[in-house]
Amino acid sequence: MTILFIKRLNDTFEENAEKLISEGKSQKEAYENRFRHQFFIPKEARWSVLSKASENIGQLIDDVCRIIERENRDLDGVLTNTKYNDKRKYPDDKLRKLISHFNSPRLRNSDLEKEDIFGDAYEYLLAEFADETKKKGGEFFTPREVVRLLVNLVEPKEGMRICDPTCGSGGMLIESRKYVELHHGNPRDLVLEGQESNYGNLAMCKMNMVLHGIEDFNIEYGDVLGNPKLVEGGKLKTYDRVLANFPFSMDWDNKVAAKDPYNRFRFGIPPEKDKADFAFIQHMFSSLNVKGKAAIICSQGVLFRGNEEQTIRKNIIKEDIIEGIIALPPKLFYGTGIPGCLLILNRNKSPKK
Repeated sequence: MTILFIKRLNDTFEENAEKLISEGKSQKEAYENRFRHQFFIPKEARWSVLSKASENIGQLIDDVCRIIERENRDLDGVLTNTKYNDKRKYPDDKLRKLISHFNSPRLRNSDLEKEDIFGDAYEYLLAEFADETKKKGGEFFTPREVVRLLVNLVEPKEGMRICDPTCGSGGMLIESRKYVELHHGNPRDLVLEGQESNYGNLAMCKMNMVLHGIEDFNIEYGDVLGNPKLVEGGKLKTYDRVLANFPFSMDWDNKVAAKDPYNRFRFGIPPEKDKADFAFIQHMFSSLNVKGKAAIICSQGVLFRGNEEQTIRKNIIKEDIIEGIIALPPKLFYGTGIPGCLLILNRNKSPKK
C-alpha cells in the first residue's frame, strides 16, 4: 500500500502540474511551487527516482517517504510507519519487481472510473486484514454495515462538526462524508476530526482519508482518556456528531479522573480494572455541543453491571440524555464474541409529550 500510495501521489502531482502549464503557468511554477498542489512531491522524491533504482532500493524508499512527509505535514507518520531498509524482509529484487509492477498503469484522476476507487480498495484490504488477524482487527476496523447503521442513525448534515475520538482506520468519518454527499449535501462543508492511540492505526486512518479524496481533516495521536488532543482554549472541542467504537472493557488509569481538567466524569468515575467503558462514554458525551448527538458501540455489560457503573448509569438516566439503545448480536466484531449494543446520546432531545 505504501508503494501504491507513493505512485498515486506522484501521478496526481504530475496531472496537476500539466494542468497548471495548460493554464499558462511556467514549468518552474507548475513543478516547484508547493502552494499549487494539495500534496507537493519534490524532484528527489518523484516516481522516476524509484523506477530507475537498481540497488539499495529499501533505503531509497525510506528516503522518499521521509521527504514526502517533510513536505506535507498532513501525511506525518503515514509513509514512514514501515521501514524498508531491511534486505532480509525486503530484498532488492522483490522491491524492484514491485516498483516495476506500478510503472505502467497511470493513477491520475482522469484515468479512474471514480476518484475514491483506491479508498474503496483500501477499505476492502482493511476488512480482509481484520478478518485474518481477528483480535488485532478489532483495534482498527469496524464492520462497514455497523458503521453505516451508526451514521444513518445520527444523520450528519453539511456544515456539521463530526468526531471519532477512537477512530482506528477512520471508517466512521469517511462514512459520514459519504452520507452527506448521498443526501445532496456538500461533503467539503464538514469538519472531520479524530484521535487514535495506536500509531500504526493512525497511519492507516490518514492514508484511508486521503485515498477517499478527503483533503481537510485532523487526526491526532494519543490516548483520548489520559491525554485528549482535540482541545481548544483549555476546553474540549465540541461537535454536532460523535461516532465511536472504543475498546471494550479496557483497563485505564482512573486515579486522576477526580481532578480531570475537562470535567468529563461528572456522572461518576468507573473502576480501574477492565471497566473503562463509561470513561469513554462520558468523554464522548462531553465532546457534544448543545445540539449534539452521539452513536457509540459498547459491550452490553454497560447496561447491567453493578457497583460504580450502576451509579453512573443512574446519573445518566436522571439527566435524560439517552435517546435509544439497540442490542446487537454476538460475534459481530473482530477480536471478541461478546454481544454489543449501540448507545445513542442526545443533548437536544425532543420535549416529552
